[in-house]
Order: sequence, then structure tokens, then C-alpha cells
Amino acid sequence: MRTNLQKLIIYELNEVPIKVLKKYIKIFPHSNFAYICKKGVLKNTYTTDDGELHPWSTWPTVHRGVNNKIHNIRFINQNLNSAKKWPPIWEVLIENEKSIGIFGSLQSYPPIKNRFVSFYLPDTFAPDIDAYPKVLEIFQDFNLSLTEKNKAISRTISSKEIYKFLKLIVLGTFRFKTILKVFNQVIYEIFDKRNKTLRSLLQPILGFDIYIKMLEKKKPEFSTFFTNHVAGIMHRYWRYTFPEDFGDKINNDNFHLESINKAMHIADNQIGELIKFSKSHNYDLWILSSMGQEAIKREDDFPEIYVGSIGKIIKAIGLNQKHYQLLPAMQPDLCINCKDKKSKTKLLENLKQIKDKNGKLIFIPRYVNDGNSINISIKHSYHAFKTKKFFIKGETFTAKDLDIEFVKRDIGTGYHCREGIFICYGKKSNDIFKSYGSKNINTKDFFNKVKRYFEI
Repeated sequence: MRTNLQKLIIYELNEVPIKVLKKYIKIFPHSNFAYICKKGVLKNTYTTDDGELHPWSTWPTVHRGVNNKIHNIRFINQNLNSAKKWPPIWEVLIENEKSIGIFGSLQSYPPIKNRFVSFYLPDTFAPDIDAYPKVLEIFQDFNLSLTEKNKAISRTISSKEIYKFLKLIVLGTFRFKTILKVFNQVIYEIFDKRNKTLRSLLQPILGFDIYIKMLEKKKPEFSTFFTNHVAGIMHRYWRYTFPEDFGDKINNDNFHLESINKAMHIADNQIGELIKFSKSHNYDLWILSSMGQEAIKREDDFPEIYVGSIGKIIKAIGLNQKHYQLLPAMQPDLCINCKDKKSKTKLLENLKQIKDKNGKLIFIPRYVNDGNSINISIKHSYHAFKTKKFFIKGETFTAKDLDIEFVKRDIGTGYHCREGIFICYGKKSNDIFKSYGSKNINTKDFFNKVKRYFEI
């Protein structure tokens, strides 16, 4: 593999806005973030996607160079045939005989396997464990099981998941310091249940251990690493970092006062490693968010509906369970793959029959595309929570009858906004992006900037 050419790493730091970055740098002036912003180029970005903003749409805009009005990628695990005219940048690079290494980028399933692919791990909502090379399949099996089981709240770790983790340890997948962090987290949760809310911060640490080993071994010309850990913490705990957005006073005793900083520390450490690697191996480094977050005030602070399996619901609305498969999605959404168009039409019609006692619909189709999958939004219902009852065609069903749970999460205080961040580090990248001056960067422009970087 060619080693003398200039290469590029994109660290996909999901949903981090300039407000969070600047506050972090102010508190930690000697951080890697502070260093890279000083030595590189820092820009605001914005997305032109329409409708409600979601990362599974805004990242394809970055990767494909057109927004969602054109690529029409609207939900996780949808059929992507509509976007074939606008392939992701890594496919363009492969066509130009550049080696690639993809790690977790959203909407990257299925993996590509050819002589220009050094490694390829699809995102944590992939429908199966398919990845390259084989060791990534072993990790993805562990990764997907944790994501599926803990997508709403952190639950008890099963013996099967412990076995998968121990298998990865035996294979030498994780560094000793990472294994120690995992065991420390277990102990913290035993002594204070609130620490369960920070368990998700282990996921990027585990993933990065594998990524940096792959990067050091394969050294592809282009590589991505996606992490959602800061975004997840901001969604829940924005209020405690920015109490002024809610007219609050700082509460120094609040458990989550430093939670966003803890998440940013993880990204900062990883960026520090990537800076050292980039210097040693002739890489430029880009840090990019496809959009950002800002404060949001919500009133519906009561347990929400969670659906972990759909068999009983499908049966209750009179459909054949064998014709429907639940695919991974992010709470409070469902993604259901239907056997064919006829099954899809029946499901859309019959979901309208599921209501609470006031007649409010519980399952609302959010996006429907040309394929056989449907994205469904699960609506909050206080009456369903209080009564634990649902009504289908005049018949009463309990939550247990339908395999429905009610789960309580910390109320969301941060939500999506159009503006994100971009930082680049490296002479070639600095020269490319200095031409923007004070202008913000449209996220769809990064597609052509990568092509320019590689002189395609």
C-alpha cells in the first residue's frame, strides 16, 4: 500500500456546536481542542437539510455533497436506492484508487470489501454484524447488542454480552486502561445508580481502541471515525452546562454539572492521539459536526413508550408476524421492514388503529420511501402511561399484552440546530479552508473539498 502520499482523517464529532467547543476551551486552555484550534482553522458550519433535522440525514449530506431534498435519506435502515446518483465520498475515492478505512459513519451499511478497503465498520444501527476485517464483525456483534438493548435507558448487562466482551479482551482488542475504565464504571454504578446515565461514554472509548489499531496497521489514505457520545450527553444535560439558557442559577451540587465536559474530555484525548498519529504519518486531520445542538424547553416529563419487539403488536392489529421485521432505530423511533409493498400498505393502514383512551394515535409513520421499510415515531401519551392501556378497533389491550414498556429518561434539554463546527489541522487543509474568510461552510461543500484535497 502506498505510504508516501498525503492522507486525511475525518473525526466525525456528532452535533457539537461552537458554544460547547468555546466553553470547553475557555475552561481547558491547554487541551488538544485549544491546540488544534490555534494551529489549524476553525469554522462554523450549517446544513441546508429541510424538515426536522436528524444526524442520519445530515451526515449523508456531508458524505454525498447534496442535501436531503436531493438524496432523500430520511431515516435509519431505509432503502438507499434513491441516493445512488450521489455516492458517498469513500466510493468516489475507491473509484479513484484511494484506500479507505470507515469506522461507524452513519448510513454506511453495507460494508464495501475490495482491495482499496483497509477496514470498514458500518454504524451502530446496522441491520447485521457484517464488517471487514473479521475482527470488526466480532466487535460489531457486541456493539449492536448493547445499542439495541440500551437505546432508551442503561439496562442490566446480560451474561451473553459479558461473554462477548471477555472474548474481545482475550483477542487483545482493548487497551488495559480501557478495560480498567469498564470495570471502574461497573463499580461506580453499584455505589451510585446515577452513574448508569454515563455508561454510554464507554462506547466511543472501546471503539477508538480498535480504530487506532486499524489506523496504525493499515494507514489508509482516507479514514473516518464517528462518535455520538457528546451528542447523547448534550441532549439530556445541556441545562446543567448552560443554566442561563433556562433562566437558572448554577447548581454546583448537580450530578450532571460536568457531564458534557466529561464527554468532551474523551473526544479531546482521542484528538490528541490523532494529532500525534497525523504528524508521524503525513495525515491532515478534520474534526466535523454535520449540525449542532442548542437549548430546548420540554414540558412532557413523564415516562415514554418503549417497544423492544413488535410481534404482539402486529398480531393485535391482525397482521402476519412473519411479514414484518424490527430493524435498529433510535428511540423514540421504530424502523420496520415489510415483506413486500402489500404488507407495507397493510401496516400503514392498521397502525392507525392503535390509540390511547382519548383517541390519540400512538404510532405515526414519519417517513415512507420507495423501499419496503417504514420509519415510525412513537408518540408520548400521558393517558397511556397512567392507564397502561391501549385501544385497537374497540378492544382494550394492556401494555403487557403488546410487549410495551414505559421508561423514564432525564428530560431532554438540548436539541438539533443547523449550525455545527469544523476544525482542520495540516498545511494542505489550512490552505484550502482559509479562503472561506469569515464565511460559514455549507456542510454539503465538504464532499468537493475532500475531492480537492486528493486532487480528484
